[in-house]
Parts: sequence; structure tokens; C-alpha cells
Amino acid sequence: MIWETAALGLLGGIARACVGLLKAMRNDVEIVWTYTAVTIIASGIIGAAAGMLFDSDAKMSVIAGYIGTDLLENTYKIIFKKQNIEAK
Repeated sequence: MIWETAALGLLGGIARACVGLLKAMRNDVEIVWTYTAVTIIASGIIGAAAGMLFDSDAKMSVIAGYIGTDLLENTYKIIFKKQNIEAK
């Protein structure tokens, strides 16, 4: 059961990564593949955790994989942007 929810969370992360990749290609931005891979793996973990919390609801695992990765990415950007501003 945990593997199913992890796979669904991973599916949500892959969907999120595809949206980001399409956006990057459209804006001619360099793609960092290791970062993309890490976010997809993190989404699987987030999706598995959400699946356990929500009684293995498939929809919640997919949504958590998609949104959870977005939350982590934006938190990362806020922290490092703040550090860069303070360093100047």
C-alpha cells in the first residue's frame, strides 16, 4: 500500500516537473537535471506521507506530490534569496 501511494506521489511530482520543464524550454532557461531529479524523488516521499495521512486516498497522494514539491521549491528559493540579499 505504501508503494502505491509513493508511486502516485511520484506521478504528481513528474507532472509538476513536466510543467516546469515546458516553462523552462519556452523561456529558454537552462535546465538543471539533478535538481529536477531531486524534486521528483521528494514528491514521491511527500505523496507517500500524504497517502498514509489521508487513509491512502489516491487523489490526495497525487495532489500532495504535485503541490508538496512546489512548496519545497518555493521555500528553498525564499531562504536562498534572503541569504543572498543579506550577503550583499
